[in-house]
Amino acid sequence: MDLDAYTMDWLDGQTRAPSGEKPGRHELDLYRKSMGRVTDVFLALGKAGRIDLAEKVLRDERRIGYTERMSYAQLAAASAVVAGDTGIRMLAEVAAGDSYKSWASYGIEALWLAASDKPLPAEGYASSASEVRFEIPSMIRAKARAALDELIVNSKENRALFAKILTLASNEANKNQIVGGVNDFTEHIMKVLTAGSIAVPASILDDFEELVSKDLPEERYQEFLKRYPTVLDPLAAAVIPKHRMGTEFVTDFVIRRHDLRYLVVEIEKPQDRIFTTNDDFTREFTHALGQVLDFQGWVAEHGPYARNALPNIENPRGLLVIGRRAALSARQERKLRRWSVNSNLIDVVTFDDLVTSGRQLLSSLRSLVD
Repeated sequence: MDLDAYTMDWLDGQTRAPSGEKPGRHELDLYRKSMGRVTDVFLALGKAGRIDLAEKVLRDERRIGYTERMSYAQLAAASAVVAGDTGIRMLAEVAAGDSYKSWASYGIEALWLAASDKPLPAEGYASSASEVRFEIPSMIRAKARAALDELIVNSKENRALFAKILTLASNEANKNQIVGGVNDFTEHIMKVLTAGSIAVPASILDDFEELVSKDLPEERYQEFLKRYPTVLDPLAAAVIPKHRMGTEFVTDFVIRRHDLRYLVVEIEKPQDRIFTTNDDFTREFTHALGQVLDFQGWVAEHGPYARNALPNIENPRGLLVIGRRAALSARQERKLRRWSVNSNLIDVVTFDDLVTSGRQLLSSLRSLVD
């Protein structure tokens, strides 16, 4: 099969969906045959990992026909899921786009169907015109679920994406009212948003991990953590960068948590060493630790004044972020762990620890949503 021969022009030339309340048998047969051909093409493209046509269909903003366009979009999205990683990433990118006129909502629908172990394509003209169902392995369904949950969490800051998700939720609700079912998609949205309020999206953790692998100025890491404070603390409700404590000290961050407690934070660099070759704490480590102690001491000594700017702050915990876990020997890890056990109010973590903790929390919350 010459896959390159099948383009948007070819789709435009297919038989239109039956019109009227009682279409004739001949008209229905022609439509079924044409949809059968389209289904075979999309399935072949998905298996071959060719998602170019699927992406064109989903991004198409023309209103040539209507019912058949919906069918094409359903088939295109299903073929992208069949393609696996590349197709799922494409669906997420199209869904997150700004266009309200495209068929991107069918990409979200396909991710939901795959995530909830339902058949693809979705019920409609496409599925009624062809008996072909796209086989989706469980591993790909799990990836679709992860991509869907990421979209739901990110929709809090993306109005166009949020509107598409709400549209799908409304459509699902209407279907379920007709058949007397439960609106599973709305329930799923609520669970993911609740869990996502204290978790960091996987894409953000990926970006941070890549950033940590580079030797950059300290300010670059601070800028990232300022934008995504839940990487530092999953209970972060507000972050105050470069907070001045009197005329003596300036913190990298003060974090106010959802439980109304405070965290004073000192950020170093991933490349900074915690230990010397003799397994002693380095000068960089002791200096940064001293900074955290100074912040805590200032709050203790200037309580009423401190609370003018930071209401209810008292005995804040300290957090020092420095170095990489991979740079530590087994002996150094044990020594740092003993130090942490003996320190009641200061936590020392590496940049790798932030990524690992974020992924573990995200995995745990996904399990709870399940």
